[in-house]
Amino acid sequence: MNIKKYLSFTPLIKSLASSINQISDSRKSGSVDYPLYDIVMSAFACMYMQSPSLLRFQKLLKKRSNRNNLETLFSVRSIPKEATIRDNLDIISPEVFSYVFKDYFGRLQRNNFLKMYHFINGKYLITVNS
Repeated sequence: MNIKKYLSFTPLIKSLASSINQISDSRKSGSVDYPLYDIVMSAFACMYMQSPSLLRFQKLLKKRSNRNNLETLFSVRSIPKEATIRDNLDIISPEVFSYVFKDYFGRLQRNNFLKMYHFINGKYLITVNS
């Protein structure tokens, strides 16, 4: 098994996509402009790419070359407006995504990538910079 492939971007996206597809959409079907998948994955893309203006940039790329990174990397078909993302993320419980964290964390543990952070009683010591 290729460890890098096992811990690469693709399994992370597949795990997230699986969790998104499990979400029950409580919105009224007649008033929905964007699927929850596109909304959640666009929000994740913004965080992943660390760019607050990612959506505007992607729309510009789409105009110029008829493709964008949201389509290519995250399988987003239609780019929602930022207000749409904010409004719709509020209705989704964060627990929906716990599987993604547990899955990827387990992969890191099984492949000893967290060994150097092992501290006391099975806990990990990790610093977070802001």
